[in-house]
Amino acid sequence: MRALFSRLKLDAAILERCAATGMIVLSGYLFGLMVAGHQPRNAVTVFLIFMASLCWQRTALRRQVGRHATKALAGFVELTAMAVSRDMAASHDISGECCSARGSAPGAISHRHSVVPRSQRNDTVKIRTLFISDVHLGTKRCRADLLIDFLDRCDVDTLFLVGDIVDGWRLKSSWYWPQMHNDVVQKLLHMAREGTRLVCVAGNHDEFLRDYVGSTFGGIDIVEHAIHHGADGRDYLVIHGDQFDLVVRHARWLALLGDWAYRFALNCNAYLNGVRRRLGLTYWSLSAWAKLNVKNAVNYIGRFEELLSAEARHRNVQGVICGHIHHAIMHDDFGVRYINTGDWVESCSAVAEHHDGHFEIIHWLEPKSWPSAIETVSAPLTKAAA
Repeated sequence: MRALFSRLKLDAAILERCAATGMIVLSGYLFGLMVAGHQPRNAVTVFLIFMASLCWQRTALRRQVGRHATKALAGFVELTAMAVSRDMAASHDISGECCSARGSAPGAISHRHSVVPRSQRNDTVKIRTLFISDVHLGTKRCRADLLIDFLDRCDVDTLFLVGDIVDGWRLKSSWYWPQMHNDVVQKLLHMAREGTRLVCVAGNHDEFLRDYVGSTFGGIDIVEHAIHHGADGRDYLVIHGDQFDLVVRHARWLALLGDWAYRFALNCNAYLNGVRRRLGLTYWSLSAWAKLNVKNAVNYIGRFEELLSAEARHRNVQGVICGHIHHAIMHDDFGVRYINTGDWVESCSAVAEHHDGHFEIIHWLEPKSWPSAIETVSAPLTKAAA
């Protein structure tokens, strides 16, 4: 009997759909009996149960479709990695033959994202570790163009993708995946092939990746969290942070409502800044203003930072690097170094760790070249705890 159940491989989703179907059949049968027996009060009660069962079944089916969609997206990324690897191997073979025929040095291959290797470019900056989060590929407000421009100018040893790189929540309801978003995926795979170590931390909007923790897609390691050993002697917990958001954990419907409200604010902000541009005014962020001035938002951010800092102390590390709340900042207010990477929807920010152990927040708000005057926020280095 145990072997039979193991072969069936029943999971929670299948059991839920079976239970909902059973409730529909049972309540429908009882409703017919009540109507035939002239029991209107009981018939109304059973009819309500019947309708609730139908809603339950519909919700279960939608969740299953959403899971299939997100898994299909993960499969698409894996297949893309395999296809690009084959293309690069083929181009390497062809260029190797051309080089040998011309007497040129081997290895002079052309890349899809850069004309010459990053190590030979004079407009790149060497960075020990780069942290990026909340790109939200699959949404219309994702600044994929600026992200590609930024990554093209960075020569990175290790790149941490700190959650919400793909917005599975939006892709479940409506598919939006332009070529520019596909170019971001290609760029990341290209960086992995060039020797950059890529680590992807699962977030709440790309929570489907948590089904693949421990796997590697195209040279990108999928993890739940990681420990980064900094050049400053500190150990840093790298985590998206949604695990410490009480709304996401215990009131998912409220989190979805908040996500809708945030998108609405972004749309309003786009129209508002269109008017400001015509008036010659600079960019102004409604959501950023609310985060810094609305009392409840300020308290929420402060509580989030405190919980993440406490988790870092609990894990016996000296700092935490996270995303989730789209609020780039760096401080030592809670006894450990707290760093938030921001987002690539509004602030277009990343956290860079240089080879001397110095961290800085970089805002890449328009295409530019190093070493131009970019907007940075730095935190003073202090000695790591012994």
